[in-house]
Amino acid sequence: MLRGCLAALPARQAQALILRLVDGLDPEPAARALLVSADNLAVLLHRARLRLRACLERRWFGAAR
Repeated sequence: MLRGCLAALPARQAQALILRLVDGLDPEPAARALLVSADNLAVLLHRARLRLRACLERRWFGAAR
């Protein structure tokens, strides 16, 4: 489910999330890798987390209902 939800994210949001959570990059290097400002990285991460949460709730946690 997690892989499916990650694949459903917009590409830039998925890249930001993977750089920060999987690769463990700090915000500044992650922002440089994506060629965005630190503020824009924060927005990308916020939106990615919201979409990921909604997808997981719908496809995984909500499936039992």
